[in-house]
Amino acid sequence: MPQRPEYRFVLLIRHFFDRFFDTESLSPQGDPHANMNQTLGILAVPSAFFVLVCRPLGLWGWSLVGVRYIFLSISMIVMGLIMVFEWDALFPDRRDYQILTPLPLRLSTLFLAKSVALCLFLGIFLVDVNFFGVLFWPGIDQGHNIFNLLAAHVAAMLAGGLFAALSIAALQGVLITVLPGKAYRRVSATLQTLLMTALVMLLFLTPLMGSAIERLAKSGSPWIYYFPGYWFIGLYERMRPATHNAVLLRLGGLAMRGLWCAGGLFVVTYLPFYRRHARKMLETPEPSPSGPGRLGAWTRTAVERTLLRNPIQSAVFHFVGQTIRRSVKHRLFLATYGGFGAALAVMTLQSGESGLLRLPLTLSFVLVSGLRAAFNFPSELRANWAFQIAETSDLQAYLAATRKWIVLCAILPLFVLLAPMEFACFRWTAALFHLAFGAALSVLLMEILFFDFRKVPFTCSHLPGKVNLVGLSVLYILGFTMYSSTMADLESWLGGLPAAAALFFAVAASACVLLNRWQRRSSERWYQEFGRAATLDYDDPGDPVVRTLGLTQ
Repeated sequence: MPQRPEYRFVLLIRHFFDRFFDTESLSPQGDPHANMNQTLGILAVPSAFFVLVCRPLGLWGWSLVGVRYIFLSISMIVMGLIMVFEWDALFPDRRDYQILTPLPLRLSTLFLAKSVALCLFLGIFLVDVNFFGVLFWPGIDQGHNIFNLLAAHVAAMLAGGLFAALSIAALQGVLITVLPGKAYRRVSATLQTLLMTALVMLLFLTPLMGSAIERLAKSGSPWIYYFPGYWFIGLYERMRPATHNAVLLRLGGLAMRGLWCAGGLFVVTYLPFYRRHARKMLETPEPSPSGPGRLGAWTRTAVERTLLRNPIQSAVFHFVGQTIRRSVKHRLFLATYGGFGAALAVMTLQSGESGLLRLPLTLSFVLVSGLRAAFNFPSELRANWAFQIAETSDLQAYLAATRKWIVLCAILPLFVLLAPMEFACFRWTAALFHLAFGAALSVLLMEILFFDFRKVPFTCSHLPGKVNLVGLSVLYILGFTMYSSTMADLESWLGGLPAAAALFFAVAASACVLLNRWQRRSSERWYQEFGRAATLDYDDPGDPVVRTLGLTQ
């Protein structure tokens, strides 16, 4: 390593910055920056969209305040999401500790280098989500002094993003200072998951919350003082008044005090005790928090004796549950879907009885599609050799275990949680029909989404950039909208026709059976064509290097 301290410091920053990208779970031809490039493109879309929508309107007053909140909320939530995802980013992991600490490097230097790398990482996203908003903001705000207009907008976005990042870092600092190692690990894992869910939910509810500012401020509701996003709208109002509302001006003072408190807690909890915190992080084993795959002893025994008699199915079934409980990145990924589902649930319930009919369908669609996406990402790619050397020719046993886990540990618990609401809002006969209809559709949806899934969950590498995330998001939203609305209308129609309802359940069951048989026959055709049994996928092949046209004489 070069002797110049400044050069060593730059190398450390570059090293820690590269560690923010997951490279160990990629396909051999994968690019670790591909998904980030697509993510940056997606995050730039909201500001560009709202600029295109709001620029011709010439906003002022409370309308301008609502649009300001949208841009501010996106900045704060994105910063919060990154800090939650990189929850332990300020501490050296075990590999860094083993490699870097024997070198003549101070722990304070490592902390400073990690802090700079994290700030650069955060800064990229903060600039990305605000680029179009800042560039075209003078066309939205009809003020005359363009310099003051842009300065106030940039200052508010920076202050809100900084507060979100410092608040989450300070919260972690308080937890790790107060709690012992094992307790911190357990509380931290739970809190990290809950924060991810809450932030994603707030992101999708941003337009609704922006439209509620005027009503809350004029009524003097105490709720407006409890949400930090509204504080920084008050700070924006102080720097560039749009309504001169006294409530918003008072909220600006709360924003400044909150920013100072978050920064002070971060400094107090990290700097004096950083060495002790780093050692606590390294010496404390990873937790095994309870999750959706954990069953009671009696239930576990009953499931083993009735549904998991095949040892392959038993192994895969418990492997899926254990991985979701222990893998942080998969918990956060599913928490993202959970936040999206929670936001959809809030918006769905606002439409009355029709919303109650769509709610189970909405949540089950998000749940099944979220699991389908999460299963594609490996947990510990280098450990999949255990499945590769023990793989048998019974491919259907692996696939059946995955479907049984989804039904028993995801779909069934969801409808059990929804049951009290259904029985409270509908007659018991209607509630039973709603639950049975939603569960049957969920199982059918699972069979469709997992039809071409030939993997043990969490064991196959993935290729970033192979899927167009923007196009996939559009198809996902359109498919979800059509699915929930169409199936809710079908449910309403079937509710008054018992014979038609019985026919629906028969058709749904037949469709599930036919999809299973079709998949089994595709495995048999594989054997006839290649002379060997179909095998599981452990590596995403991606696009071939040489493309063939498939022409024959």
